[in-house]
Amino acid sequence: MMVDLGASVANGCAAHRGASDRRSRVRSLCSAFRFMVYALLLAAWQPVTSAAAESASRSSVSSVPPDPAAVQIRNGPVPGALELRARGAVELSPDLMVEQQRDDGSFEPLLHLDLDSMKLVAACDQHPNACVKIDERGLRPVPWSGMSCSSQCNGNCDKNVRLHGRFRFVVMSCDGGTRFEGPIFKLP
Repeated sequence: MMVDLGASVANGCAAHRGASDRRSRVRSLCSAFRFMVYALLLAAWQPVTSAAAESASRSSVSSVPPDPAAVQIRNGPVPGALELRARGAVELSPDLMVEQQRDDGSFEPLLHLDLDSMKLVAACDQHPNACVKIDERGLRPVPWSGMSCSSQCNGNCDKNVRLHGRFRFVVMSCDGGTRFEGPIFKLP
C-alpha cells in the first residue's frame, strides 16, 4: 500500500510540474506532501506491529495451534460418558459442548445444557481454571446424563427433557483456535 500510494503521489506531483518559475515551489510542496503521506503511513503501521509484538511476548502459550489429532475424545462404556486423551500436553477450554446430528448429517450445538455449565471436570465440586490441561493420562469428565437441564452437575432442574438421537462431544483449544470432535454416539 505504501509503495502504491507513494507512486501515485509522485505521479500527481509530476503532472503538476509546470513552468520553470513554479518548478522549485511545486517540487518542495510535492516533497513535503510525500513526506506527510509516508509519515502518516508509518505512524499508523507502528502501533499495530508494536501491539502484536507485545502480545506475542506476553503470551506463554505457543502460537502454533495444536494439531487436531493431538486430542482424542473417546466415548465411554455408556452413552454420555467420555474420555479425553492427548499426545503431549494440550490446554483446552473448560467448556464441554454437545452437538446433535440432524437428518441431513450436519450437526447443531445443544445450547443451555446444565444451565450453560457443562465443564471438563472429573467431579462436580471441581471448578476449572480458564484452561484445562490434558495429557497422555487423560481425563474422564462427569458424564452427560442425556437430560436437557440436569445434564452434568446441575442436580435440581424442573424443566428436564430426555434427549434422544445421535450426538457427539466437542471441545476447543484454550485459545479457541482448534476444535476437537468426538465420535458419534446414540441416546435411545
